[in-house]
Amino acid sequence: MSRSIPMAAAGVSRVSSTLTGITRSYYVMGAVSAFAFLAVWQAISMHVSPIILPTPAKVAQALVKLTVSGELPKAAADTIWPFAAGLVVAFVVGTVVGLLLGIFQSVARILDPYIFVFWSIPHIAWLPLFIAWFGVGNSTLIIFVFVSAVFPQLITVETGAKQADSFLVEVARSLGGTRGEILRVVVLPSTLPYIIAGLRIAVGRALVGIIIGELLIVATGIGYMLQFYGETLSLARYFAPLIVIAILAIGLNRAVNWAERSFIRWKPQAFA
Repeated sequence: MSRSIPMAAAGVSRVSSTLTGITRSYYVMGAVSAFAFLAVWQAISMHVSPIILPTPAKVAQALVKLTVSGELPKAAADTIWPFAAGLVVAFVVGTVVGLLLGIFQSVARILDPYIFVFWSIPHIAWLPLFIAWFGVGNSTLIIFVFVSAVFPQLITVETGAKQADSFLVEVARSLGGTRGEILRVVVLPSTLPYIIAGLRIAVGRALVGIIIGELLIVATGIGYMLQFYGETLSLARYFAPLIVIAILAIGLNRAVNWAERSFIRWKPQAFA
């Protein structure tokens, strides 16, 4: 009896460690959640009309057909390049301006109210002005994506620059450091978590911006496919561009996570 208790405890410990390893495996948990999602989807779609919710098999067939025909790859390409252009410019401008405003407080006091006003205006309200100023085309689409993404990046980076350790800044100044050296050695490393956090928000805003822009500006790409198949109630085909958006969002989130792990290795995580 006395020997069975330690053996049972050891067995429980092994099971517990195994379960812990499984739950910590990102890929296993992702596969399990995807399977559960598809199972629930299949169960619901079997009891409703296909017009309301097609089955996963029908969506998969539509996805293959649209891919083989070239319609979906072309729409994805038409969406990705203006999205990437607008996001990259927004990231660079938002990061640089945010750092400068965080350092030069006098300039920030003048510009911050205007930044907040522009950030508070719904982005879709800018569309008539952008169309009137820049016409209908990909350049307007890129500008709209830029405006959608730049403000969260700018505001987050500015906040991070203002949170730089004042003691380290004073030490750098006492050692004769210039503003550029202080920015590079002290402010920029301490702002990196905020830069990554701003990028995470900017990616989501840019995705929303590109779809809205394609719906209302150029009538091309993934946004136009959503509009066309939604209006014709071809829901099996409607889900195909949604899947592309989901894959793009997951891929970008993975990329941001990789950047966070690569550039902020020195920052400990409270919940790993």
